Amino acid sequence: MVARRLKPLVILLGLAFLLVDANLRPAAATDILNLYGEENSGSAGAQFMRIPVGARAVALGKAYTSLATDGSAIYWNPAGMMRTPGRTNFFAAHTEYTADIGLNFLSAHRRGQNYAFGLSLGALDSGDILRTTELQQQGTGQYFNANQFFVGLSVARAMTDRFSIGGTVKYYQENLDQYQVKTVLADLGILYFVGVGDLRVGFAVKNFGGDLKPGGTPPTLSDGYEFSSEFQKFPAPTEGTFGAAKTWGLSRKIGLLTAADFNHPSGNKESFRFGSELSMNRMLFLRGGYETNRVDNGFTAGFGLQLKQKRFLLRVDYAYSDMGNFGVIHHFSVDLSPLVRSKDPGAWRRSER
Repeated sequence: MVARRLKPLVILLGLAFLLVDANLRPAAATDILNLYGEENSGSAGAQFMRIPVGARAVALGKAYTSLATDGSAIYWNPAGMMRTPGRTNFFAAHTEYTADIGLNFLSAHRRGQNYAFGLSLGALDSGDILRTTELQQQGTGQYFNANQFFVGLSVARAMTDRFSIGGTVKYYQENLDQYQVKTVLADLGILYFVGVGDLRVGFAVKNFGGDLKPGGTPPTLSDGYEFSSEFQKFPAPTEGTFGAAKTWGLSRKIGLLTAADFNHPSGNKESFRFGSELSMNRMLFLRGGYETNRVDNGFTAGFGLQLKQKRFLLRVDYAYSDMGNFGVIHHFSVDLSPLVRSKDPGAWRRSER
């Protein structure tokens, strides 16, 4: 029975893996080993697009591909938009990143019986940066700004009452002083509830697209340096992730959620991600997670508070991650779903949280 339910998913996953392999594979066949190790680290651009969004996802070690059934689904797996508790969802997240860099993410989506549509906006701002030169390393007294942002449009489709697919198209722009990088990236997600308890599996390919290159002409260099007439290109920060999750009932009011993901990025080492969440009366959530193959500490932790009323479901989350030499990172997010009584309550069961 389970094998029969998984058959359509296996076919789609095979097609999705072909897409990932085609986008991540180095140009030369002799470089294939670089795909499976740290030799490829730092080779992709637009790393801002890989900074995780949402305190719950971070606290679970980013093992979130199959758990993205809230407002952050647009970022982690757009297929999850068909599984949110309410038909309308609003989500906001803020990350206090290293070196006084701030990351903000906003999203809103609405789903119907068979389709969901969403909008998202992400922005990273470094603040003012002191301009330095080779001869004025303490600063020239002038400042410049570096920032990055993206705007995304997402759509999801319910193929059956257990299986959904989704995609996002994003316009990305990076500004560094007077130089800009502009491109269009895309995400693809699959989410499938197996039918054994709340066991679900998910797959997502994020940020696939063309190479990134600043516009304009490189600045003139001092004598002794070789001048190039154009900027170097860098591949998009594409990554493919496959994951599974299940909730284990410990008692009537206490549940333990476990999740695991395998992450395959284009510009870093592969990693396994693990997370668990202890739910108490579906009001208080304690979380912990770990990601392998990270030079800086891969441990994360956090908690969440959820308030459910007849008209809305509100969850406030916090996560803590230790980035070693980069210091401690704090993540905050708020997820709000206005609840309305559905005319067809059996069409979609609310996801376990």
